[in-house]
Amino acid sequence: MMIRTHATAVAATVFSMLAGTAFAQPLALRVTGPDLAVVELDLAALDALPQEEFVTGTIWTDGETRFSGVPLAALIESVGTESGEAEQVELVALNDYRIEIPIDEIDATSPMVATRVNGETMQVRDKGPYWLVYPYDRGAQYRTEATFARSIWQLAQVNIAR
Repeated sequence: MMIRTHATAVAATVFSMLAGTAFAQPLALRVTGPDLAVVELDLAALDALPQEEFVTGTIWTDGETRFSGVPLAALIESVGTESGEAEQVELVALNDYRIEIPIDEIDATSPMVATRVNGETMQVRDKGPYWLVYPYDRGAQYRTEATFARSIWQLAQVNIAR
């Protein structure tokens, strides 16, 4: 009986160590191109893409917040999607919340797939691992109900459609 208890304790310790490591790593972002090819980008792959950073207030945070990450336009280009090849982008959260953005409403720097808030990666419980954000303080066009609804957090998938 003592051996079984010891073995159970060892197994529980090893599992918790492995689970802790697995859950500490941000999830991969799944990107489907217009040709239906799927690419999974982990944090390191996202960090290797062009980066953007801005400070802005949001309706979800207190005060100004510094967001950094990949402009959505750069993410779309990184999977081989040429200009004019797509008409819209669908973004899907971990809870299956979905939004669509017409491609002509995406510019070189916004919206951005934020990988960090105030320099720190985000946990799922803190709107992470990825959050689509806009520079809300840069103009009234970024403070509309449509823009707020498109500011999807816990981002898991990006589907680029023709």
